Amino acid sequence: MAAHDLKNLATRLAALGQNLSDSFEDPLFKPIALDVLKDTVGRLQRLAVDLREHEGRVSVKLRVDVNRLLEEALFDVRPGVGSKCEIFLDAEDLPPIWGDAFLLRRAFSCAIENSLQAMNGVRGAIMLSTRTHRRKGAARIKVEIADTGPGMDIDFLKERLFCPFSSTKEDGMGLGVYTMGQVAALHGGTVRISSEPGVGTRVRFYLPAAEK
Repeated sequence: MAAHDLKNLATRLAALGQNLSDSFEDPLFKPIALDVLKDTVGRLQRLAVDLREHEGRVSVKLRVDVNRLLEEALFDVRPGVGSKCEIFLDAEDLPPIWGDAFLLRRAFSCAIENSLQAMNGVRGAIMLSTRTHRRKGAARIKVEIADTGPGMDIDFLKERLFCPFSSTKEDGMGLGVYTMGQVAALHGGTVRISSEPGVGTRVRFYLPAAEK
């Protein structure tokens, strides 16, 4: 998870460096560059704190509010939202779940970041939603992150998506989706992904609600 986060931050700095060479003389670019640098430094500092506080930790599950974790995950990545990409949040009142807030927030952030990277500055939308589903008397929480990006073909979905070190990105590490699946499994849940080229991708987390 840390490797995935570091790679994303390195990619952001590399893009900033390229834009600096192209737009160094543009006075309008300076405040944008400073904002990106400030936000990137902040993310690196938060990552360092997370690694220090959770080094050698065991997973601790408490009753957590999934809506709050999703909002925090969105806040973590929101500065990366391009002007052409809109984000919509539709959160339903949910029962709590037994979960590790740190791991779940990072998994949600990873899914949102993947959608942002898929959009790659093009006009479109990312839709976040939460719902409660009941099956045979048991409640499950569904967290969905959907985008209108380029999508993935069926062969990649079936053969490589959940394998570590497989990626649709030219410089991707292939850790994001694999990590999301591991976090969901740790919570007794699952991750399901559907996608279609030219239409977009939907990532759905299913997590068991806490019993009263």
